[in-house]
Amino acid sequence: MRAILSRKLVAISKPRCGSTSVRRMLDRFVDPAKGDIAVDRAGTVPGLHPHITAPALRQVLAERGVDLAGVTFIVTIRHPVHLLWSYYKHFRPDAESRYSFSDHWAGSIGMSFEDWILRGRLYTNPDWAALAPAWISARDLSTLSLEYRAMTRDGALAVDKVFELERLDDMAAWLAGYLGAKVRSRHVNTSTAGPPPPLGTGCLERVRAMFPYEAAHYGV
Repeated sequence: MRAILSRKLVAISKPRCGSTSVRRMLDRFVDPAKGDIAVDRAGTVPGLHPHITAPALRQVLAERGVDLAGVTFIVTIRHPVHLLWSYYKHFRPDAESRYSFSDHWAGSIGMSFEDWILRGRLYTNPDWAALAPAWISARDLSTLSLEYRAMTRDGALAVDKVFELERLDDMAAWLAGYLGAKVRSRHVNTSTAGPPPPLGTGCLERVRAMFPYEAAHYGV
């Protein structure tokens, strides 16, 4: 997450959507002396998280007296199947949907990619979930969706601009115009998972249900 308040810009970091690349693109514009905030690791900035949702961040900043008038919020998305494949290969869910970042992880992947899409689940922060659309659930993978990360309870976008990871150059060009300085597109921490395997009809229907915005946007 990057809250470059001195330049009225906030970048929400959506998991496995090029968030590290976006942070590196913006780092030289961050000035903590002017109240800018950069969060890369959980627990380093009280009350904030590198992947905090847009509604939650708006609430935290407002509670801290930050005037958000005129501040532009941006986020990146990617094709939902590729997002899921990247998350699956990177965090390797075991048979109980515990991930490599968990102390209780079994130590290896415990279900197929299709099985994980159909019955996998992912933790949701209760404070963030309270601000997101009510259908978001910790019983599936919808916490990776744009709806959870960047929509309000009533389904309105809590960000001003949505960029595709697949077209990062477009984002860099927009940022250059917004910030009045050259911004170079940089792909960092890119996935080595390769292309996802073909998915059956049931899996694709599940993806559409959990990622309605992104599924419609990418024509899944």
